[in-house]
This record gives sequence, C-alpha cells and structure tokens, in this order.
Amino acid sequence: MKILVIGGGMAGLTYAIVACKNGYDVTVAERNSRVGKKISMTGNGKCNIGNARINADCFNRSGIADRVLNAVSVDEYVKFLNSCGIYVYTDSEGRMYPLSDSAANVVDCLRHQLSKYGGKLLVNSPISSVSKTGNKFEAIIGGNKSVFDKVVLACGSRSQAAPTGAESLLPEGVLTPTVPSLVPVKIRDMDAALNGLRARAEITLYDGKELLDSRQGELLFKDYGLSGICILDLSATIARREVERKGGDYIFVADVVPRMSQEVLEKIIGKRLDCGERDKLFYGILHNKLAEHIVRRAGASADASRIAHTAKNLSFKFDRLLDWSMSQVTAGGIAERYLDADALTLPNGVVALGEVLDVDGICGGNNLYFAAASALYVFDSAERDVAYTIS
Repeated sequence: MKILVIGGGMAGLTYAIVACKNGYDVTVAERNSRVGKKISMTGNGKCNIGNARINADCFNRSGIADRVLNAVSVDEYVKFLNSCGIYVYTDSEGRMYPLSDSAANVVDCLRHQLSKYGGKLLVNSPISSVSKTGNKFEAIIGGNKSVFDKVVLACGSRSQAAPTGAESLLPEGVLTPTVPSLVPVKIRDMDAALNGLRARAEITLYDGKELLDSRQGELLFKDYGLSGICILDLSATIARREVERKGGDYIFVADVVPRMSQEVLEKIIGKRLDCGERDKLFYGILHNKLAEHIVRRAGASADASRIAHTAKNLSFKFDRLLDWSMSQVTAGGIAERYLDADALTLPNGVVALGEVLDVDGICGGNNLYFAAASALYVFDSAERDVAYTIS
C-alpha cells in the first residue's frame, strides 16, 4: 500500500514510522525545508515531549481526545519513543523530557527511524491538491502528480507557522473556526513599567463576575500585557470560547502574594505604615516596581486593608489574544462530528491526525503527546506491537 503523509511534525512522523515498520510504502511530504520544526521549538529547546499525568481534563471537551487517551497509555507512548532511540525522564510536575535535553536530537531520532525503515521524505514540498478517483488518491506535490492508496493529513496548524492550506484539502465545512491558543494576552491600559517582572501568582479568569478558570504559576509581565505558563493555559479557555463563537468581558485577577494570607499581609503592611515606611510596604515580599504599582492602584490614602486586598486581587482587563506567531497551538480544527471516530477518517477517506483536529491541550507536553498518540491510535494492536520493537 502506498501512503502519503502530509506534514512532518510529531503526528506525521509517528504515523510514518509505524507504517514503515509494518511494511507500507510511505512518503512524507513536508512544506518546510526540514521536518520537526515545531518539535525543535518545544520546551525552550529541551523538548517537553509528553506528560506522565496526562488526562482528559488537560484538553478541550473532545470525544476524540477521550478515545485516544483511553487507547494509548503513557507506557505505550514511552515504548514508541524508546523504539526510536528516545529515552525520557519526568520532572516533579510530570513533564517528560528526552535524556538528551535536546529537541533537535529528538527530531534526529525520528528522522533516522523513518529513513532506516524505508520511508521517503520530501521537503520543500507543499501539497496543492488532493483528489480521489475510485479507491485512489491523486496528489499534486511540489507541482508533480503522484497516486496513493491512502492519504494522511498531519499538517498541523497556523501556530508559529504560515497557513497550512488544509482547507483546500478537506471536504467543505468540516473545519470549525480556528483561534490562536496557549498565547500571551494583551491587557488594556497595561502599566509598561512592569515589563520584564516575574511573580509567583494565583490567577483567576472571570467573564464579568462568572469564574471560568484558575491557575497557579509564574506570572510574566510584558509591556503589552501578561504571559507565563499560567496565562497561556488560561488563554486556552478564552480561545475555546471563541471557537464556539462566545464573547466575554474577561478579567484576570492575580494574587501576587499567594504564599501569605491577606490577614498576615495586612498586619505586616499595617506595622510598616505605623512606622512611616509607606515606600517600604512590600520589602522582602515583592519586587519594588510591582509594589509601587500596587500602592498606586490602591490609592494614595489607602489603609493596610485596602493595600493588602489589592495585592491579593490585582485585576487586569483583557483586550485580546496575541497572534498566531506567538501561539503554541491552535484551538479549533476538523470537527469531531465529521470523523469516523475509530479510524479518524473523513468522509472522503482521508485520515486526520494531531493538531489539524479540533483537539487542544494546556501546556506541559500534552499537545505533543496527543499528536503522537493520535497516530498510534489508528493502527491495530498487532501493528503497534511491531512498531515498538527495538532493533
């Protein structure tokens, strides 16, 4: 069987390697000059390749994600990685990294496996069209016509990339709206003096008075707004609502002293006010510039109670999600209702994998895991067992 895999990311390479090990004739067509471009950027170059604590709550409400996670365990995923020469360790948060701490090395291992088992790789090879006649697919790859028995769409998304052109390869109407996700947010009237500061915080996202979600972690202040893993994860909540065409009056509320109760903080601030140390209220607690911002927000005549409350409830008015170039993943994609859930196959017979599906996860290796797991999912158990053999 001749198979065309469109896209050389985690999903496409995983599928191609398993197919090659099972004796299929596989061609991977990648529009970039090299495969694994997004893999190479993950984990700040270390490659956060998965998460040992992965579960359905890490993703948008998706029956596809549920099916894939139930079918492909963490242990099975690790077996696949090991079979490719990739060995991993897990940090205290459950994030999985290669022992090499090198995303580029991960790409090298995957590319080597593809070559070792006879897979063909075409780079700088965009797909301009795919059509089906009878049981065959005709594809125009880099201007050249080729015929295949199966086509696998694993072209990713617009996040940190040019438009994929997936729309032209799909039946009309199968794509939901798509929105940048895991992305910094622009804040209205942001105080540029905070730019570059970091603070441990608990961040709560509201739509008006409705609590939507909450995260803890490092908050990164930028001149345009807010970033940091906790903000990226909360951006996913907004992005998913936008996919569903829901608007919102979003507000981020940050407790920038999460390790201290408001009562204790108020007592400390009160003592310092009594001593005439209004310019030293947060010494030893917060960065001076953040402290100045809080005192200014509280008001010139604010008492200890109001100042402490402000530090525990520092609000930021959402303006917009930043653009595709700054997003890690895309919310939206091929809608679940158009897929054969067991084979992830569209009505025209094209198999769809990874980020091209309407499945997106929060930070921490969840999205790379799903990309690979979706590829493993469409093979039967015997084919997977062949693929996990280490040679």
